[in-house]
Amino acid sequence: MRFFELLNTQQVLALIILTLIFAILFGVTLWVLPMSGPKSRVSNIKTIQQFADGIEKADGPFPMIIALIIGGTVLWAIYYILFYGLSEVIL
Repeated sequence: MRFFELLNTQQVLALIILTLIFAILFGVTLWVLPMSGPKSRVSNIKTIQQFADGIEKADGPFPMIIALIIGGTVLWAIYYILFYGLSEVIL
């Protein structure tokens, strides 16, 4: 009898595969983002207000990293609901 029921071979392999997919996507994202360059993103920023010592309040585009975090959270929530939520339902 196993001490923990969740440690089945299939679940461990699924977690390893998901981890590898995440690592590959994260690496590709870090590789591609610098190619767009900060200069192309800075050109869209408009200065709204200037403060003392050269500090500026600007209106710029939504940060890419926050969009990726929100998108990843939504995808994880959908996966979690479908995999764990529906797998426990007995019809």
